Amino acid sequence: MSNRLVSIAPGGGRLQAPDGKPFFAIVVNYVGHSDRAWAQFNSDKFDPALIEADFRLARATGANTVRTFVANPLPAEFTAGDWTRLDAVVAAAERAGVYLLLTLADYGVSYVRTLAAHAGLIAARYAGHPAILGYDLKNEPHFYNLALIHYPDPAPLLSPALSNSYPPPQITDEALAWARGEGRVPSWMPDDAAIRYANAYATLNACLQAASNWVSAHDYANSIVAFVRSPEAAPWRPFLDALDATLAAWLAPQLAAVRAADPGRLVTVGWSDPLLAALPANSALDFHAINRYPPNSPRWLDYHLTIAAELRTAFPGKPVVLTEFGFPTDTLEPAQAAIAEAAGWLRGYELGLAGVGKWMLWDLPPGPNPRERSFGLFEASGAPKPSALALPAVAAFLGPTRAPRGQVALSANQAGGIAYRYTADDARFSSGQGRAGDSLARWEGQGWAQLCVSWSRPGTIRVEATAPGQVLLDLGQMLGLAHLSNYTLEAAGAPVDHTRAGTVLAFSVAAGRPITCRLGLDAVDARVAIVWPHGDAPVAEARLANLTAYLTFPDSRVPVPCDLAPRVTLWRALNNEPAQPIATGARRMADFGGRRAPVWDFNDLDVSPARDPKNKLYFSLRVDGGPYRANVWVHGVDARTFMPQQVQAEGIFAVTPEAAPAEIDAIIQIVWPHGGAAVGEATLANITADLFAHGTRRRLLPARGNAGAWEPAVWLVRAIDNAVGARVARGVLRTEGANPVRWDFDDIDVSPARDPSSKLHFWVEVDGVRTYANFWTHGVDARTYFPNPDVLLGDCVG
Repeated sequence: MSNRLVSIAPGGGRLQAPDGKPFFAIVVNYVGHSDRAWAQFNSDKFDPALIEADFRLARATGANTVRTFVANPLPAEFTAGDWTRLDAVVAAAERAGVYLLLTLADYGVSYVRTLAAHAGLIAARYAGHPAILGYDLKNEPHFYNLALIHYPDPAPLLSPALSNSYPPPQITDEALAWARGEGRVPSWMPDDAAIRYANAYATLNACLQAASNWVSAHDYANSIVAFVRSPEAAPWRPFLDALDATLAAWLAPQLAAVRAADPGRLVTVGWSDPLLAALPANSALDFHAINRYPPNSPRWLDYHLTIAAELRTAFPGKPVVLTEFGFPTDTLEPAQAAIAEAAGWLRGYELGLAGVGKWMLWDLPPGPNPRERSFGLFEASGAPKPSALALPAVAAFLGPTRAPRGQVALSANQAGGIAYRYTADDARFSSGQGRAGDSLARWEGQGWAQLCVSWSRPGTIRVEATAPGQVLLDLGQMLGLAHLSNYTLEAAGAPVDHTRAGTVLAFSVAAGRPITCRLGLDAVDARVAIVWPHGDAPVAEARLANLTAYLTFPDSRVPVPCDLAPRVTLWRALNNEPAQPIATGARRMADFGGRRAPVWDFNDLDVSPARDPKNKLYFSLRVDGGPYRANVWVHGVDARTFMPQQVQAEGIFAVTPEAAPAEIDAIIQIVWPHGGAAVGEATLANITADLFAHGTRRRLLPARGNAGAWEPAVWLVRAIDNAVGARVARGVLRTEGANPVRWDFDDIDVSPARDPSSKLHFWVEVDGVRTYANFWTHGVDARTYFPNPDVLLGDCVG
């Protein structure tokens, strides 16, 4: 890890890693190993090696952050200068490769100054430490935590003025009896303050009831977070203002202590109470943390996540992390709990949260309160639960993402519980019983399962399922592949047995065993994706234009690997002239709905010749370093190639193998539809091309030398519309007069151009020789109209 800190990404709302890359927090909560939960710091339980092993287990399960608690007996130790145990935990996290979100003060404190002093000591100890993501000042503070603590000045919540705004609902003696009963207020609190606390607590409950009624009236489309800022909250404004001022008094000294000791470190509070989380004083925090435990119902899952989403709205630019979340498996089947949790993680991501969490790493051994003992990713025995199989797939996809993308469709399964389908340009995650997914990616097996398929990394498809079964993967639908030939299918480096039918792969999966399909890159497709005249000027007026090009795996929308940066040259031809190189592309990372993929830009290109309606410009690309295929973009008022006057030779240049040219001009001279048919009727055509010494009109004549005759391989390339070209015929040398000097390509299929919306582009390539070719466009209307550029599918994070 770097010596810098996790921070707020530019623009707010997201986190970024120390190296500036996107950071989506995948949080696993940890209170100790299964057999020592909440007691891991006790002398007879503390085991740094076991803690590190658990941190490594969390990392292997997909977590990048572990949230753990500073609990007794640590306060007595670090206030005495003994940091042995907490130092060991921080060191274990660093070695395990996870960040720590340290939750402070998981113990009782009577003075806010003490809270601040403890926070300051810890922040000073770990100032600048790379293993700390941030500090959570307290886990789930409640109303009484804020009201019943010593402040340097009286808490606004307990001021006499508040009782004037809200007449006490009970007589003084009853209020005092309630406050003193069952130790609701500390013994040090005087009776008058205890009575005011009882009245404030009654006001809180009345406010919460009003908020509940408001939420219900809005059919749970909004939460109490929105209520706090609504006009309907006006009657409760004095109370809410006093509560907010009390929260500000509670936060201020702690934040000041941490920021003075460890500047730049992120600070939050792990709220479970949405009313307290919504108070304006929380704007002093660096990010917001919320804990939610919804019932297993799509409606209630959406409502609980609405609370988190509305915190984003209430605090613009502040990241929101779902720090605790989960479903107990004491009564819910673990596979269904895993489905509900994955649905929540993905839905939270879709809503723009900066991270999601799981309560917790381990189940606890059998004992009282089985519900609270059953939230773990792993059983107390060490066996992974289905959530531990789903989280790695979800984390691998969400962890490096830059911005929310895709959509989650929540539905109810046969039992009324949560089912989901997540759809994005580069992922499909889905749940089901016996079957999950669709024709693009489908799992079939026994019981409940999730199928997780993602193809964010260009040329790589990752497949995981939470239960064994059979998977069908249609790479044609997924990637836009027209053909599938060069690929591998592996699990843990070993080949996976499978069958293939076209672009569809079929194979078996084991629970939690990732399978990876990798496409081979034998060649590159280089396509002009868009030409933008400056100022959106029409062709007849434009002087300059910008052009963007894509490089992809063949016949697909998959960009080339993120580290591939070949030299890309733009070639331009005017009318029937041979094309010439005019610019070298500038590689940049373009945004595709929150994903980044490489594109090549060519800016400020001269397109003024096309202002003359008799002229047209042809653009195409060439790529250094390996095989490629290119498309053609035609820019002109009328870009059809009308029967041009053939280029007349001005002499013959005899070529032998010993003196073969390094560069030639290749000119298509004529395209003759059979029977003289019109473009809209022709099915076949004959095409003739000549080769010239580059930059001259001296026609090349193959001649015999000591090594035999010069016999170049001359190819006709055809591109349909905006697609890349493919070689469709090898030229046959024809004798004209006494010398063989022309290349014929007969019976070429031109039927696609019978469709008025289609056009064909032809040009010639010669093996082993740098070829300057002209372009011939065959179509009823051959202009390249502004197409919708393809949405590239990869995501290059960095």
